[in-house]
Amino acid sequence: MEATIVSDNVKHYPVLLKEIISVITPQHGGTFIDCTFGQGGYTKKILSYKDTKVIGIDRDIDSQIIGKKIQENFPNRFLFKNLKFSDLINLKLKNENIKGIVFDLGYSYSQIKNLRKGLSFNSLGELNMMMGLNDFSAKEVVNKLEDKDLEKILRYFGDENDAKLIARNIAKQRLFKKLNTQDLVKIIEKSKRKKNYKNSLCNKNFSSLKNICKQRN
Repeated sequence: MEATIVSDNVKHYPVLLKEIISVITPQHGGTFIDCTFGQGGYTKKILSYKDTKVIGIDRDIDSQIIGKKIQENFPNRFLFKNLKFSDLINLKLKNENIKGIVFDLGYSYSQIKNLRKGLSFNSLGELNMMMGLNDFSAKEVVNKLEDKDLEKILRYFGDENDAKLIARNIAKQRLFKKLNTQDLVKIIEKSKRKKNYKNSLCNKNFSSLKNICKQRN
C-alpha cells in the first residue's frame, strides 16, 4: 500500500486506494475532483497516470502545504482550492470534463494527533476543532455559549441523553478557568448517569462539537 509521509514518524495510508482506482479508472485519463484532499494520497495516485488532471479541495489549511508541493510537480495537471466540499457547487470549472469525484469522509490520524486541532479526547490540548474556514472554535463554543445552547448542541448533534447536566456542569467549571480537552473529558465523565468506557462517554459529545464547528464558514 502506498503511503504519504506526514512526519518522521507518521505515514498516511489512503483508505481503499486500490478499490477507488478500480472504480474511477484514471488509467484512461480525465479530470477528477478530490473533495477531501488531506495528505494527497488519492490525488498523487491519480496523477501517476498520464492524461489525468486533479482538482483537490480541503477545508484544512494545513493541506495547502502538501497541495503546493504537488502543484509544483504537476503545474498543468493539479489545482488546489482551500474550500469545504459543501462548496463544490460554487467551484468554477471551465471546459472540464469531470470523470470522477472522490470523498474520504472523516478525520485522518495525523489530524486527530495534532494537538493544535484539539480533536481528540485522549490528548491534552486546546479545544479547537476549527479545521480552517470557521468563524469560531470549540473553545469559544464551550467557554462562551449559554448552557441552554450547549445543551441543544450536545443533544441535537450528539444524541446525548445527559446533555442538560453536562451543559450545566460546563457552565459551572468555566467560571474558574478556560476549559481544555481534558477538562471537558472530566466534566463529561462526572456528569454521565450511566458510567461506561471513556471512549463511549466522550465520543458523542466531542463529535457534536466537531459538527457545530463545521456548520459555519
